[in-house]
Amino acid sequence: MKQILIFTDLDGTLIDHDTYDFKEARPALDQLRSRSIPVIICSSKTRAEIEVYRRRMGLSDPFIVENGGAVFIPSRAFDLRGVNFVEKGPYHVVELGVPYADLCTVWKEIKKKNFLIKGFSEMTIEEIAACTGLPLEEASLAARRDYSEPFIFSDTSAKFRLLENLLQKKGLRITRGGRLYHMIGRNDKGTAVQVLRKVYANTYPDKRIWTAGLGDSANDIPMFRHVDMPIVIRKKTGEWEHIQGIEPIICSDKAGPRGWAEMIHTIL
Repeated sequence: MKQILIFTDLDGTLIDHDTYDFKEARPALDQLRSRSIPVIICSSKTRAEIEVYRRRMGLSDPFIVENGGAVFIPSRAFDLRGVNFVEKGPYHVVELGVPYADLCTVWKEIKKKNFLIKGFSEMTIEEIAACTGLPLEEASLAARRDYSEPFIFSDTSAKFRLLENLLQKKGLRITRGGRLYHMIGRNDKGTAVQVLRKVYANTYPDKRIWTAGLGDSANDIPMFRHVDMPIVIRKKTGEWEHIQGIEPIICSDKAGPRGWAEMIHTIL
């Protein structure tokens, strides 16, 4: 017996890069639901943002926020042996990232070194909406960070390497999503995937856990390393994220949610 788990990015993957719509993926989502196959959102988005999409999509499975900053597991019959968690509302939460207040402290120090950068912590809701293309209400949800600081970088490649080195000395790093860079701790999507593989293996000891991971950006690479079938979704530009050192890897022909649905049909 096999238990399939679908790990998926949102932006540019399950939802359209520009419109944030997922209507072209809805039939595939319905198929997965009819077969009781979990769809685990694994995104750079916040808990508040992901909860909105889970409601819209009719999902009730665990989810991963802010590039692996935390794993949110609904408080129901999951076996959490060997997993450290805290209780937050209706969830058991496995916290893997650095608290946002600590990230903001480092960010203020970094800003003194005259990099051409601007983080969400410095932006108004209107500015966040402008740089993400989100409506104001959803931009306000994107501002509710817990484990990462998204930012715009407008400096030279040499200054980017300097920024990476400065953050590395503080135990932090940079990852890149579809639109923005993100300052995070040592967490990543791959570590969070490993946590949930363990939880599902505990919960279904008589089944073999088999996983697919769908994403379109560099921040999905750690996820790809820890799934059985890594799938790169084509970008709207017609290109695919360049992935090295992961074999075999599958690329969708179509972009965004159309490509996502294409690959889910292949899996099923």
